[in-house]
Amino acid sequence: MDALKLFALAQGAVDHLPESVGRGLFNVVGTVSGLSPMAGVRQLRKNQARLRPGMNRLQALALSERAMRSYMRYYYEALRMKSLSKEQILARLSEVGTDKIRTEIAQGRSVTGALTHSGNWDLAGAWSNMAMAEVHTIAEKLEPPELYEGFLRFREGLGMTIYPLIKGGGALHSLARDMEEAPVFTPVLADRDLSSTGIEVQLAGHTMRVAAGPALLAQRTGVTIYPTFVHYERLRGERRKKAGSAWGVQITIADGIYAATTPESSAEERREDLARMSQEWMSVLEPFLIAHLEDWHMLQKVFVDDLDPERLAAARARAAQEG
Repeated sequence: MDALKLFALAQGAVDHLPESVGRGLFNVVGTVSGLSPMAGVRQLRKNQARLRPGMNRLQALALSERAMRSYMRYYYEALRMKSLSKEQILARLSEVGTDKIRTEIAQGRSVTGALTHSGNWDLAGAWSNMAMAEVHTIAEKLEPPELYEGFLRFREGLGMTIYPLIKGGGALHSLARDMEEAPVFTPVLADRDLSSTGIEVQLAGHTMRVAAGPALLAQRTGVTIYPTFVHYERLRGERRKKAGSAWGVQITIADGIYAATTPESSAEERREDLARMSQEWMSVLEPFLIAHLEDWHMLQKVFVDDLDPERLAAARARAAQEG
């Protein structure tokens, strides 16, 4: 079954089944896939093992099972979010450290955020539009195009402004322009970048490639980078009743990171500063990832040791040539 048909089938199940039944169905899919030998799940286990070394086989299987249930929870909620009320969205999110962003926005300054693929970032974006700051961001161009268009309409329906991340598409330029025109929040999912612009950083003692986006925006516009982490949490009592769900998410905003270069800085100084800022935000988020590893939805190869050496060498050569 191709991705588009699978997406349509999942959307139909979400639209027509009671929430308890729909969540249960997606939970079963997560459990089965999390215990399976699927290529993506095998890579998920390899990624997890680097952050939590020393697990035996049963512990690794239990972690990947929880992680895939978390991932399927994200997809279920994403497909159902259009039917949620404002009260439900607000009740599903708790916040830590968000006053830092609110203060900058109130003073007329835009900010950017460096995020990992953790928890339900779409729910956090919808909440931010309602309660913290207008969200402008970028999204990978999925195949087939109909699938990308579906997710684009969904995110725009939540109030976010989305630019497609395609080579030569100018997505970062569009974000930088928006940030200069009005105070907005530009969170970027940055824990994966296999292009020639990927920046190598250390995570739990292993080299991985992350997106330059947050650091580039900070460097080009002078805004603050806020390391941002989203993870799932169980809801109880009155909050659970208001949310209409047993699950919510917590968004944590860490202390800001700033560019150290100016327009007069040399290309080498700017490159070094991009690497420094990228390492800083990843180091800040590392303990959050380790503590909530079941919510890190990373089924792709991001660590250098897993990448094809020839393609990696070619990417490094292109980066050196392009500067």
